[in-house]
Amino acid sequence: MKITAFGIIIVALLLCLNFAHAETQVGINVGQWMKYELAVSGNAPPSDMPSWVKAECTSISGTTVSFSMTMHMSDGTEQMTMWTIDVASGSGNASFQIIIPANSITGDTIQLVTNDSVTIAGEAVGTYAGASRTYVYATQTAEDRQITYRWDKQTGILLEVSLTQGSTSLAYKATNTNIWQASSSNPFSMPSLPIEILSIGVSVAMAMAIVAIAVIYTKHKRGKN
Repeated sequence: MKITAFGIIIVALLLCLNFAHAETQVGINVGQWMKYELAVSGNAPPSDMPSWVKAECTSISGTTVSFSMTMHMSDGTEQMTMWTIDVASGSGNASFQIIIPANSITGDTIQLVTNDSVTIAGEAVGTYAGASRTYVYATQTAEDRQITYRWDKQTGILLEVSLTQGSTSLAYKATNTNIWQASSSNPFSMPSLPIEILSIGVSVAMAMAIVAIAVIYTKHKRGKN
């Protein structure tokens, strides 16, 4: 069976795109961290709730991510614990869904560490940790309480989780991070490109290189004939 150069190019391009997609499932790196601060309206929160939480990625194995969690209590003491979560299956010991697959889109089903699942309802733009970020969101309702999640679309990291129950509402919101830089007023600063755009760019460049090689090979073969 004769395989054409065009067929080889198509197969190579598909492989490149699949590889790029697999590489973006976990959107953060070891050493990156996010700090969340507590905001409350209504009744005072329980005294055992941290006033702020810092989550630092310590290891990544496949789709499983481990975090070192530092919890600063209202009395000034700090507690540390380790969380592990699989972004694909949702399994782990995390108290809430601190990360999901990178580049999740509306309609995707997210498996939660609570053995439940939510569906991404949409996406929007908001300011988190000093920068404008596109996020995806989902809501979980159980009895008289509602939990709303907002995850950064590009990285999958949690930006905000809020709980509303009766007249009380509390939320942990991302206020500081080393995953991205806070917005700058410098007019000459270059905007960061989403991972998916960079991946597609690399794939297209590789496909163009394959096309060029195929053309050169064809001309060389004809020259011999």
